[in-house]
Amino acid sequence: TIIIALLMAVLSILLWALVSKPLSSPPWPSRIEGYSFQPMRAGDSPERGEYPSIAQIDEDLALLAGDVKSVRTYSIESTLAEIPSLAKAHGLKVTLGAWISDDLEANEKEVFRAMQIFLENKDTVERMIVGNEAILRGDVTVPELIRYLKQVRYTVVAPVSSAEPWHIWLKHPELVEQVDYIAVHLLPYWENIPVDYAVNFVEEQYNKLVEAYPDKPIVITEVGWPSSGRSREAAVASLANQATF
Repeated sequence: TIIIALLMAVLSILLWALVSKPLSSPPWPSRIEGYSFQPMRAGDSPERGEYPSIAQIDEDLALLAGDVKSVRTYSIESTLAEIPSLAKAHGLKVTLGAWISDDLEANEKEVFRAMQIFLENKDTVERMIVGNEAILRGDVTVPELIRYLKQVRYTVVAPVSSAEPWHIWLKHPELVEQVDYIAVHLLPYWENIPVDYAVNFVEEQYNKLVEAYPDKPIVITEVGWPSSGRSREAAVASLANQATF
């Protein structure tokens, strides 16, 4: 009886050790390719026209220096226009974003100023993005966005695109024809995908774009998992799931 009890205990320990064995994480790269960069602080609000100071933006860029190759911006409103010149001092490249909304007059000003900023920072701005999910939101039509893209591509000697989720690019091949690369958002959390399947989901949608547009370069301009927030069906926002993703 004692021997049987000891054997059961040993088997239980071995089974526990097998089931509870820690998973090995993939090696963290020495430098990240790029981050989407929106340096808002507590109390800042683009809707209210309240933006971080130049000093605060510089502090944030200093945190990234050495660990990341580039940053992607979304707008050139207010102090955000200074990001390219500040990034240069930290050895960072910039994918410069021009915000496109349903305000057509503001769009014209934004596009014109973005081209100016590029010309002033040609050695730092490596790509441009005209519009962020503007088609998804319905702020402009595809022909309207194409007009802005043609305007920028005529002036800017750098790859130009617009940023949209994967399904927008698949739906509008006419938009693909007017960009130098596909700037795609692959966000499984927002599509209610559980974290265990999230990376597979990202790969599947990416491969759909490769198959549809084999000759067009693709840059993933948004991908990730939130550390907090409400659950979206099987997609749960948490620090653990963010780390897993």
